[in-house]
Amino acid sequence: MRTILIGLALAFIALPAWAQTRDQNMARCNGNDPDLSISGCTALIQSGQEPTANLVVEYKNRGYAYRHKGLYDQAIADYTHAIALSPSNGSAYNSRGLAYEAKSLHNQAIADYTHAIALNPSYAIAYNNRGNAYDAKGLHDQAIADDTRAIALNPSDADAYYNRGAAYEAKGLKDQAIADYRAALKPEPTMQAALDGLKRLGVTP
Repeated sequence: MRTILIGLALAFIALPAWAQTRDQNMARCNGNDPDLSISGCTALIQSGQEPTANLVVEYKNRGYAYRHKGLYDQAIADYTHAIALSPSNGSAYNSRGLAYEAKSLHNQAIADYTHAIALNPSYAIAYNNRGNAYDAKGLHDQAIADDTRAIALNPSDADAYYNRGAAYEAKGLKDQAIADYRAALKPEPTMQAALDGLKRLGVTP
């Protein structure tokens, strides 16, 4: 009996310590420092004590940190874990698409963005990202269609205007490109890419 009581006492002592450590790891996992985020998320994932909903976030956070560090294969692996745990998580597909795109794996990226859009037809960022992937493949009409949809869903999205402008420019449609570069500058007046686009086309903002 005495042994059992001692064991229970030690367990109660350990619980606050674990809770404190978990809180610290959670703060790191959710933080902006990629290295701290990776270490915090890894500790939580490996603890074996996290509920599924938390694990999804932790794999996504660690995937984001890996992607930020240019470790795209590790990022893809973590997003894949998140998807396996939560197949309806559109943001995990979108994020994995970004990692694929960083590796110039445009078809895989497009497939993931398409899946994200199927899960959430109002996912403006996924349309914009898929437009970028189409543009990288030289499929400018598809890019323009996706960027147009992204703009319809989020009219203040400077990136979508710029991306559509770039696709128009690639097709030699100068007037449309100029209009979109100027539209991009309305929400983001200092957007260098849009300013460069206008300069390249020989006009002023």
